[in-house]
Formats: sequence, structure tokens, C-alpha cells
Amino acid sequence: MSTTSSPHSEDSARLTLGSGAVPLRRELGPLAWCALECLVARSGPGRSGTAAAASVRSLAVDLGVAKNTAHRAISALVRAGLISPVQDRHHDGRFCAGEYRLHVDGILTATRPKPARRPAPASHEPTQLSLLGPA
Repeated sequence: MSTTSSPHSEDSARLTLGSGAVPLRRELGPLAWCALECLVARSGPGRSGTAAAASVRSLAVDLGVAKNTAHRAISALVRAGLISPVQDRHHDGRFCAGEYRLHVDGILTATRPKPARRPAPASHEPTQLSLLGPA
């Protein structure tokens, strides 16, 4: 097992590679593997299993590639059976934001650090600035 950090934001995920990750990474190629890492880093509990809310364009931005290149990476992941697109509609017929259901159990998992707690204030005295100096 090995781990890498995702550079998404302050709440970046730590990705853990399972036993089947190395041969799969070779089979997929670097672009599709990086796309998978981005999707896993964005993932969370979805309507039915682990899912990642993402569009082709947002994934292209994360990867630093054109949208058609990101689409090829997503297509490779769908063909490999690692993700499946989910497109739901609102009750009035409009499309909901797209997401991808992830099928990567035992291959790649994301863990997020718990948010840091703010330290309690040192004193309960007012901290208002006084221009008159000590009284």
C-alpha cells in the first residue's frame, strides 16, 4: 500500500492504493489513472454507493488538459468498469448535476483528515484596540 496527497484544497484527500492498483495503473495509462485519482479525491457517499460529482470540463481543469482529452480519459475508465455515469433529472425534467459512480473498492480509496478545531481564546477580556494607552 502507498499513499499520495491530492492537491485539491485545504481538505485534500489522502489516496491509498490497494493491491490491484499497480497493474491497473499500467493498463490504464497515466492520463486515465490521473483522472481516476481526481474522481476518487472528489468522491463521497452518493445516492447508491460512492460517487464523485464532476463534469468533463471540471475534470479537464483539474488535469490541465482539453475537454476532449478529459472525455477520452473518462471513456477509458468507463470501458475498464471503474466508473459509471449517473445522470438524474429533477421532477420538472431538468438534468441534475452529473456524477460518476465509482467501482474502485480495494484499488484506490480516499481518506480526509478531520477538520482542525479552533483553539479557545486565551482570555475572556475584550480585545478592543485602545488609542489612549493603559488607564
